[in-house]
Amino acid sequence: MKIGDLVIRRIPERGSARLATAIDQKERLGMGLVLSKKMTGFPSHSCVSVYYPKVGKIYDIAESLMEVINEER
Repeated sequence: MKIGDLVIRRIPERGSARLATAIDQKERLGMGLVLSKKMTGFPSHSCVSVYYPKVGKIYDIAESLMEVINEER
């Protein structure tokens, strides 16, 4: 994943505690554009700042929770 990629919220396997939250975010926010990447949190992990045009907002989220749907060239 890199800056400029088009991404969407990854849906975890059934039975995951985060399933309902992931489905809600995917439907509410739609696709987003990666604006930046950074290491943050405790323990430190890769996060991305994503702009969601559907809602006109920027959110930070763990990179592992997102999937690339169209790579920037």
